[in-house]
Amino acid sequence: MKNRHWSLAVLSVLGRSLAAWNHIEQPRLREALDSSAYTLVACKLLSDRKTSQDLEHQWLSLQDAEKDDDNIVSFDCALHEAFCQELQITSFPSIRMYHRDGRVDQYQGHHKAREIAMFRNRVIRPYFLEADAQLLEHFIQLDDVVIMMLPCSQCDNWDLYDRFTALAKKYRDRFTFLMGPSVTENHSAAVVCYNNLDDLKHVAPDTQSTQALEDFVALCAEPLILELTISNKAKHISTGKSALHYFATTEAEKESYKAEIRPLAKKHAGKLQFIIRNINEYPDMFGGPSGSTTALVLENFTTGALYPFPGGDNLTADDVEKYLDAIGSGKLQPAKKSTGKEQHQFGHDEL
Repeated sequence: MKNRHWSLAVLSVLGRSLAAWNHIEQPRLREALDSSAYTLVACKLLSDRKTSQDLEHQWLSLQDAEKDDDNIVSFDCALHEAFCQELQITSFPSIRMYHRDGRVDQYQGHHKAREIAMFRNRVIRPYFLEADAQLLEHFIQLDDVVIMMLPCSQCDNWDLYDRFTALAKKYRDRFTFLMGPSVTENHSAAVVCYNNLDDLKHVAPDTQSTQALEDFVALCAEPLILELTISNKAKHISTGKSALHYFATTEAEKESYKAEIRPLAKKHAGKLQFIIRNINEYPDMFGGPSGSTTALVLENFTTGALYPFPGGDNLTADDVEKYLDAIGSGKLQPAKKSTGKEQHQFGHDEL
């Protein structure tokens, strides 16, 4: 198993100009599906130019980083429409893992090489791994989010075991599940999770129902610094908590910001939402400096007030904390209010 953290040298491939898609032909793909233990396939259409281009560099980076794996391929459904219909591919671009036993896993994450590689690692493993005490720390670090059941050596664990294994089967493509060593007789069985990106550990407060475990998984997977998308926007806007928006242009800017601000986000968890957005999608929302590739603005959803960061593009955690303190103490006044399109009145928040 490769380390879940890619080296900077590997990630730097994303910035290089790579060759174009290198699609395999239908006979070779059919042979791979019939004979290989697994085949990870990116399927595209020529007409789907924008999203396919966005995926192209990431997919080529993945293939470049995983040179020893011949089972990572791409396929052009524009040239083989009937075969793609046979495979029941209806949306594009589509990333799927085909297993020789007939199982198919649909990738649902971001089109990023690292995340696709981790998806590959998860779905070729058993839906949960058994981790003894000697290898426990290694197993806990296998993924960004690891969820583990700790059975009780003197208890009846079967009901919880059934709920946990059902959960592992359902979410095996997104997270890593472990069956850990038994706890002592003085403790009951437990479910814990590790969010390794944010260095957080959670213990499930309730394991008596499937819904309680589902809610726990959602809690575990929630990042401290999230990227706002169409699918998650309504959920996070409706919390009523103020949001610190970081607008960026490139993936490198986003990752650098996350690394710098993560400790601050951990400190303010529960009081303030740390959100990343694409500045190209909101060029006039906050009136940032002309030509700027990044911007930082706090939005108070109760009042609609906007507080642009006065420190320019060179963000440090210390500078951002002083900026938040200035807002909280009233020393920094809002520059303007958000437009009706972006303003949301959802009740009280802390800032």
